Amino acid sequence: MSVYKGLITLLPHESKKLIAVGITALDWVREKMKKGKIFVSRGTTNSYVLEEMLAIADFDKSKYVAGQILPEGERLTANPSNKRLPEILFTDGKSGEVPVHEAVEEMKKGDIIIKGANALDPDGVAGVLLAHPKGGTTGAFWGSLVAKGLRLLVPIGLEKLVAHSILYSSLDMGIEEIDISDGYKTGLFPLFGDVFTEIEALETLFELDEVIHVASGGVGGAEGSVILLLIGNENIVKKAFKFCQKLKTVESFKPNTK
Repeated sequence: MSVYKGLITLLPHESKKLIAVGITALDWVREKMKKGKIFVSRGTTNSYVLEEMLAIADFDKSKYVAGQILPEGERLTANPSNKRLPEILFTDGKSGEVPVHEAVEEMKKGDIIIKGANALDPDGVAGVLLAHPKGGTTGAFWGSLVAKGLRLLVPIGLEKLVAHSILYSSLDMGIEEIDISDGYKTGLFPLFGDVFTEIEALETLFELDEVIHVASGGVGGAEGSVILLLIGNENIVKKAFKFCQKLKTVESFKPNTK
């Protein structure tokens, strides 16, 4: 059987939507939505994930964000705390407003924490920027994650690929080690979990032979885009390609800057 190839280009918000759809199709996420607990932390990609899990169309994603990077002013910044929506914990598929420190008290082995990240290195290790001296959301759940055997799912777009090892970079980054910054001073914390990018999303949704990240970038609003090569059966590649074309109708993320 001949191999068919397709080339798609995704803008960051399209990637976020793809990743969100892919996560809700994962067998082990579906199982925990039936019986178990899933905590969804704040974040831009996570806001798309939560929107998909709640199955609502009018969700204000800009309010389900803590730290954010903006193009104007101090770039490393945060959504004001009074502008943030409460954190969500799903219990047997039903959503409730539960802060992270209370959520981890209720969670048991195998339950899932969904936490986005700011960087992904060539070894597949994700990293999150920490501006809070106690580690923010990550600091609140990391001990329980390890001690209880919880499962960490890290949705992250390939636009966040970095050149250096996160384990190496994190050694020289701490809030008090940074002398000057374009916004908040931050540390970098390695996240060890199930990294879920556009590649994993497409492989989850479609029976493709392979998905290869071949290029990145763009201009005029296409900055941050990723170009992916889809390889497989002609019908499957065409189906995946058509799905990705529909992602062009997804509205771009509009951050809260007020």
